[in-house]
Amino acid sequence: MASTQMEMLVSSMKNMIAKGMPAFDDNIDPYLLRQTIEASQSEMPIEPGVAFIPDQLGSVEAEISMPENARQDAIIFYIHGGGLICGNAFTSRGYASMLAGETRMPVYSLSYRLAPEHPYPAAVDDCYQAYAMIIDRYPELPVFLIGESGGGLLCLTTALKARDAGLRMPAGIIPYSPVIDMSDKIDRSANEGKDFTVTIQGLRQLREIYCPDPNLWEHPYVSPLYGDFTGFPPMLLAWDSTETLAADSVKLIEKAISAGVKVEFKAYEGCFHAFPPAGRRIPESAEVLEDTVSFINRHTHKHWKVATS
Repeated sequence: MASTQMEMLVSSMKNMIAKGMPAFDDNIDPYLLRQTIEASQSEMPIEPGVAFIPDQLGSVEAEISMPENARQDAIIFYIHGGGLICGNAFTSRGYASMLAGETRMPVYSLSYRLAPEHPYPAAVDDCYQAYAMIIDRYPELPVFLIGESGGGLLCLTTALKARDAGLRMPAGIIPYSPVIDMSDKIDRSANEGKDFTVTIQGLRQLREIYCPDPNLWEHPYVSPLYGDFTGFPPMLLAWDSTETLAADSVKLIEKAISAGVKVEFKAYEGCFHAFPPAGRRIPESAEVLEDTVSFINRHTHKHWKVATS
């Protein structure tokens, strides 16, 4: 059962959608969605004691959320969600700074290129390029990938490309409510009509915007469902059990475990798609944040035990 705070947030979101706030539904307007979501994201509270340092990772603008007395033993690379059509490093500050404040680790966020102006492979290439530069900048430090929704997809494709290119893999991957299938082969019908933010038809429209070429829909860098997860680091997943993309998380867990990947996960009830960035103010997202910090700390320590043995 959802917490009172979550019920109030869900009710408020449903009311806003009923009054015309756009969603990832049957009538996606990427520009209106971008304007609305980025405005909402930019209103998230900023963590006290975190400075924002502009950076450039190759051709991509980035920002480092740097906490006071930052630890020197790991790096977080946060890839924002937004359906691959919304968001940037500035609008990511709320959750990026929260991650920085909670872990005391530097958090990189990115203004990767967005569809429809820049369809696949622009976002995938930008995130991979940024990751390659981060691990080159910090050759001895573990790097953790975190992202929600489309950002979760980009965490997976970044790791797939890194593994395929023979680069050092991240120490852990934390995809919240990820999209893993653009081919529409996963059966998402069980939650049809239950998700008020993302619909099956909305995902199909989003696919056309992000990757117009149907010949690419089964490519692993478009749909990680078709990827090989052999050699992947530990993963932590969280999602809402009634969201349209719940089936994606379940399938990802199955594929990862079958490839020998250690996976921790939890499905929540009565929330909404990609809810974890709501952070401390909601019990469910606060729990995910606590689990995320614990996961990072545990695997940072494991990394150093291996590295120094």
